[in-house]
Amino acid sequence: MKTMERERVERFERTFHERDIDSTYLELYRREQVLPRAFAYIHAGLDVEFKHMNYKARGGSSGHFNADNSRNLLDLIDLLAEARTMLNKAGHSLTMAPDYQRVIENAPAWLVDSGGSPIPEGFTPVEVESYAPVFSLGDQAVPVSDSRMVKLTSIGEGAFALVHRFTDPNYGMTLARKKLKPGADDREKERFRREFELMKELQFPYVLEVYNFKESDWSYTMEHCDTSLEDYVAKRNNQPGFGPTTRKRIALQFLYGLNFIHSKGHFHRDLSTRNVLLRTFGGSAVLVKLSDFGLAKLKGSEFTMTETELKGTKIDPALGSFKDFAAVHDIFAAGFVLLYIFTGRKNIGRNDATPIEQIIHKCIDSQPDRRYQSVMELIADVEALDTTVIGEAPA
Repeated sequence: MKTMERERVERFERTFHERDIDSTYLELYRREQVLPRAFAYIHAGLDVEFKHMNYKARGGSSGHFNADNSRNLLDLIDLLAEARTMLNKAGHSLTMAPDYQRVIENAPAWLVDSGGSPIPEGFTPVEVESYAPVFSLGDQAVPVSDSRMVKLTSIGEGAFALVHRFTDPNYGMTLARKKLKPGADDREKERFRREFELMKELQFPYVLEVYNFKESDWSYTMEHCDTSLEDYVAKRNNQPGFGPTTRKRIALQFLYGLNFIHSKGHFHRDLSTRNVLLRTFGGSAVLVKLSDFGLAKLKGSEFTMTETELKGTKIDPALGSFKDFAAVHDIFAAGFVLLYIFTGRKNIGRNDATPIEQIIHKCIDSQPDRRYQSVMELIADVEALDTTVIGEAPA
């Protein structure tokens, strides 16, 4: 059943059906399910006015923006404001390219609808983007099982997806939702679905749990975590109460999760301090959750996108191709995650004086055959660390 807000959005879109719109701009937004013609029309109109504004700002006619152009731009800004208001009420958030947003927010202060407008001194030319969308939609709300809408709060954004959190009113639980960005092609959709299916398979305490997949909007719900490993350590590094014992416990949870993934025949291929999440329970109690399996290689799968080869967060210099990825390459990245857990640093020193530095140097050795060959070998050495001398060089 359509809500009144969604019907208003559809009526607004219909007002653009008879308008002449450049086909180039229509193509940019053809994958948008909401307001594709409106976005194409407004984008095309803004580009015309911004190009003219850039010309005038360079000194033509003393920086005077013509009257017709001023009125056109004001009309476009009004249309955009109307669209934003309706979208917000329908549960969507409108985002735009930063340079477009800068001008649209500031221009009404100096634009006038008669006699032309004096362009402010020191005006920075607009970076006109005619070959990629400048408008995109996020969600502010999501329907739950009883058709109620619940508020979404943005908590992250990657190259292909947006992540929001929300509270399920039926259970009072905070959940997260990951949604593929608009315009994704079939290959990206397939990878998104495979990520969900892999995580659904990997039921383990130290792997992020996922729940339901919705093909209608290419999203899935998952366990909500309070922070990333990077932020958690950054806030506590060198603070009382965040000592070797706590760090070792976090490190082992991370390694147990990675070992489980490998035991199932999969490789993560994108390990980083931001892809390791934590649930916190007060004090020093935490639960590590490995996440972001978008680049993971599944057992027996040849699904490797040429465009994404060697684009993991910490790339092993010894790796020639993602197709050749093996356990030692995940262990290379894991060494830097361990370095951050135990020291708060992201760059390794040249010596290997302390026990933990010796472990890390073995993880990232330039010769893969000299590294740990399995995560279990690495776990054994981390478990054996004496937390009373973990950061001290041998006497």
